[in-house]
Amino acid sequence: MNYSIFGEILMSSISINKSIASAVLALGVAFSGQVLAVDSTPIPEAKETYKKADIDADVAATLAKFNADQPGAKEIIDAAKGVLVCPTITKGGFIFGAAGGTCALQMGGKTVDYYGYGAVKWGFLAGAQSYSMIMVFNTDAALGKFRSSKREWQIGADVSVAVGEKGKTGKLDTTNLRSAIVAFVFGEKGVMGDASIDGGRFKRIDAK
Repeated sequence: MNYSIFGEILMSSISINKSIASAVLALGVAFSGQVLAVDSTPIPEAKETYKKADIDADVAATLAKFNADQPGAKEIIDAAKGVLVCPTITKGGFIFGAAGGTCALQMGGKTVDYYGYGAVKWGFLAGAQSYSMIMVFNTDAALGKFRSSKREWQIGADVSVAVGEKGKTGKLDTTNLRSAIVAFVFGEKGVMGDASIDGGRFKRIDAK
């Protein structure tokens, strides 16, 4: 990933002092292992080729792991109108924090669209972190609105998304599963019910 692109977006998308924006751009280049951005920054236009085969393989592996590790997950996935799978979202930061990844939208177990994901926050993040996210669309209306969006679709602005979590029995808590859209964020230690996903943005990408 070209981390300096976030500095370029910063200068073109928000109204702040140009000297500050230039400094952020310079930091984006200097700290090659860090991601810099600010909240409300749009997802950058793709400057690389996204390969369907690679994304599809990662999506299949992520779904298999989720279904195997989380009791009740398969039933949730099978009952969904659509499932958006983001196999690896990488998060890092220095002065600002940012996260990004690629995702695939499946309907009936088949991929119908590919999306880029981006989220940016003020604050410090020590080192790079990664996690996976599966977003379940439980209604035709919610899925239709997501697919018909001609611009970036933002969690918290365009729609409220419930965060799934584990209950006391170790199974996925069904409390939020009645919501139109439920997101499951998980890493090596399992589902992260306290994950903050507001502000995350999705934009359709052209995968080859």
